[in-house]
Amino acid sequence: MIHPNLLRTAVAQAALLAVCGTAFAQNSTASAPIPADAPAAAPSLRQVDVIDSAAGEAATPARRAQSSSRLGLSVLETPRSVSVIDNALLEQQMATTERDVLRNASGVSSRSEYYGSYSQFSIRGLWANNTYNFLRDGAKFIHLLDPPLFNIERVEVIKGPAALEFGQVAPGGLVNYVSKRPQADPLRTVKIGAGSHGWRSAEFDLTGPLNTDGTLRYRLDGGASRGGSFVDGNTPRKQGIAGSLEWQITPDTVWRAQAETQSIDGTSTSGLAVPDPKNPRSADVLPVGAFYGEPWLKTDGHLRFYSTELQHRFSDQLEGRVHLSRNETFRNVNIVSPMGPVTNGRVPRTYWMAPGQKYTSDTALAELRAQLQTGAVKHTVLAGLDWRAIAGFYGARTTGNLGAIDLYNPVTGLLPPVASTGVGKLSSDARNTGVFVQDRMVLGDFGLLLGLRHDRFKDAYTTPVTDVSKTQPSAAISWEPRPGSMLYASHARSFQANSGTLVWGAQSAPPSEGKQLEVGWKQEWLNQRLMTTVSAFDLELTNAPATDPAHPGYSVLTARQRIKGIELELQGRITPGWTVTANASFHDPKVLADTTAGANVGNRVERATRRNASLWTQYRLPQLPGLWVGGGLVHQGDKFTANDNKWRLPGYTVVDLAVGYQFAGGVRLQANLKNAGNRRYYIDGTTTAAGFGAVVPGTPRSLQVSLDYTF
Repeated sequence: MIHPNLLRTAVAQAALLAVCGTAFAQNSTASAPIPADAPAAAPSLRQVDVIDSAAGEAATPARRAQSSSRLGLSVLETPRSVSVIDNALLEQQMATTERDVLRNASGVSSRSEYYGSYSQFSIRGLWANNTYNFLRDGAKFIHLLDPPLFNIERVEVIKGPAALEFGQVAPGGLVNYVSKRPQADPLRTVKIGAGSHGWRSAEFDLTGPLNTDGTLRYRLDGGASRGGSFVDGNTPRKQGIAGSLEWQITPDTVWRAQAETQSIDGTSTSGLAVPDPKNPRSADVLPVGAFYGEPWLKTDGHLRFYSTELQHRFSDQLEGRVHLSRNETFRNVNIVSPMGPVTNGRVPRTYWMAPGQKYTSDTALAELRAQLQTGAVKHTVLAGLDWRAIAGFYGARTTGNLGAIDLYNPVTGLLPPVASTGVGKLSSDARNTGVFVQDRMVLGDFGLLLGLRHDRFKDAYTTPVTDVSKTQPSAAISWEPRPGSMLYASHARSFQANSGTLVWGAQSAPPSEGKQLEVGWKQEWLNQRLMTTVSAFDLELTNAPATDPAHPGYSVLTARQRIKGIELELQGRITPGWTVTANASFHDPKVLADTTAGANVGNRVERATRRNASLWTQYRLPQLPGLWVGGGLVHQGDKFTANDNKWRLPGYTVVDLAVGYQFAGGVRLQANLKNAGNRRYYIDGTTTAAGFGAVVPGTPRSLQVSLDYTF
């Protein structure tokens, strides 16, 4: 059921849209008539998705409008760095996890693993907050489960602060998952897969019209997988189903609705215990799939997502949109941690149980977009407001010791389940309201984007109450010296409330703030088949909380971090049958202040890498129509587990290979060999004062085969 507050907000915003739309239309017509020789109006808010699910047919990204760009700009027109990862690319790579997806975006690195529940990432060296920095179809989304990918058309990664568009966010960047949408042309696809470590999967994708004139369209997607974990005794499962409708009520009005449910479950894994805490590679002597937990310590969860949207074109110069969405996440998290030191070949273990977690997020958005002209200057003006309510309930928690286990021959199942004790409690009850306006002005080859946003964030649960009001500007300038080429410079800011954070004296903490200066060059090549992006940035986070050394349990706001970097991207087709996606990032993430004066200054920011790169290419053999080969690599640099830079987790490079064949009649066969060199590497690690307690290994060599039929 939709939250009552959300419904009340929706009614109010719909009325506002209608009233403002009429007034704005009259005003724009009267005060700024469009000359007869003016160019055609900008594309409608009714975004046209370029859909091509055949592997290797990814559209050139430059011309695609971002769903996360409220101005409706294409990637080429956007004066900031944006990565677009198409479903076609994910099919080529046979992506099954979020880490598989985000390997394709520059500036993104794996940060940590949350015991089989979800992954955390850094964008431009800073944590992408799982409550505020993930979007679904351009709306805020609580991200606490690793999502199945059956209903994802593409993923957009927006780099740097984005408070103007999305209110409070961590400054590194955002990740936007774009759902598959109903299509006018019928399409039916079924897919099955099998592979190493007992992996099995099945998916279906159905879309098409529901009436003769095609004004009512549907899409139904579903998928399920089992296995795929190399860890002994762990057989994870994922399943989900999604349905959506799109109704072209009139030529100027479109309504959409979507509902989706997903679930995951599996035994919680915590990686390998480290025999020598000062050397994470000492875990290489252990079987990569060794399990130090207990089978009854499981993590499971399910997610529900609902959205509806109404778009209307009042005139050729004015369009409006009202969007409502809700997502609900339920989790039971029960984990075990092997903690050093190792004594006589045995490692002690602790457990943590937190069942009954529940999080909800309600989002409402109303906006108007107008095309105006003042003299020779063309304007695209966007004005609107958004609202979000977040509630979190944290289940009862229990911690304890499980006793030591043999490092080289672990025997589990020795202890019965331990019941959680204590009382669950509310962990957040927050509201965020924002009002924003943007104006993109174009004069000849030059563009100027100015924006202003005011936010109010209030968390009534915290003591003292967190109540923050913030007004932030944004500006960007761009120059197109010729078609298909753009140079830009931008300045953006962001803030994130430190809800529940206390400074000495029981004071609430002011928000952390981010600011960024970015310059870049976007260029199309080879008749618009290929696009490159080069960007350089200077990003700073200030007022971040750190532990108060003088007052345990309190925080100080001395933490400051600065990341400078250069990022490179290339995506598209070199020839009609040869596609490539490549990126490289070079960052300098430094601590400017942390906890006490002089502490950790000049060190690298925790879990931030200096170098990342990835490559994927596919080639269709002209001598054998239907056959293609592909492959690529992923490189992630080393990282430190804390700002003190005592314990370093080594970097790694992994190579993947693929081959596929498109048969006549819509049948496609594909095989992927992941980590073809069977490289031993570690994607995360936990540390104590003595060093590493455990490391999380990456997947060893694995084979996956899929067969799909489109009819």
